[in-house]
Amino acid sequence: MEVHFNLLDGSNPFSIESIGYQWEQEMIIRADGYPYYHWLQTEEGLGEVTIENEKIRLRPSEGILITPFVSHYYQAISAKGWQTNFLTINGTFSPNIADILGTAPYYLANDCQDFSYSNWTRKMLSHIKNENQNRQQQLSIDVYTFLLNIRDHGLHRTVHTNDLYQQYIWPSIQWIETNYVEKCDIGDIAKRLYISPQYLNKLFRRFVGVSIYQYILAYRIKKAKEILVTNREIKIKDITFLTGFNDTSHFVATFKKETGFTPKEFRAFY
Repeated sequence: MEVHFNLLDGSNPFSIESIGYQWEQEMIIRADGYPYYHWLQTEEGLGEVTIENEKIRLRPSEGILITPFVSHYYQAISAKGWQTNFLTINGTFSPNIADILGTAPYYLANDCQDFSYSNWTRKMLSHIKNENQNRQQQLSIDVYTFLLNIRDHGLHRTVHTNDLYQQYIWPSIQWIETNYVEKCDIGDIAKRLYISPQYLNKLFRRFVGVSIYQYILAYRIKKAKEILVTNREIKIKDITFLTGFNDTSHFVATFKKETGFTPKEFRAFY
């Protein structure tokens, strides 16, 4: 078992915040998620990860990459325990990882002939253990290679194939996640799809589990969390407008209501 924490290197596009191999995994509950991309792979035993009320079992060589600030918990479900390999990723380019992978809450991948994530983890640990400080730039490239393999060889989830989801929900989500900084009027979104706001809300509750307003709010709060953690020089008042809120006091009050922390407290916590 080997683990390294607090490895952040703020000067490169990608860096490793923590990494572990053959870790005796205990139960973890993260109601607010984790601030960085988090890879978790089973080495031995059997584990179960719960994300958005969906249970995902990880058998040996199977792994999951969880996106930042996505609520989740995981635990061993085999009598002999659960041994994992893990990795958390940060860096100056980390806010743009979604441009590589997409905006799903998680991604699944297994060791395969094209790429072994477990061997990659062991190799990275060896470099870190040897304290090769001159290799930080190459390490950043290695993390990028890791992400590309998640994209190219991952077990991509089949998104909802229901015609209503494809016709109305998916286009709405894409529009919201592209235009969340602007005024997201539900009536305007519905008008683009030639349906009523009431029907669009009904579809969101059916397929997503929340109203479209709640989805927009949750996405803005998620983006605010990312900025608070990854861009500490940006002031709270500026984050207000970068995430689609019109008033700082309203942003602060809403953020605290949704997370239990003010933006300043949240930034200090992480």
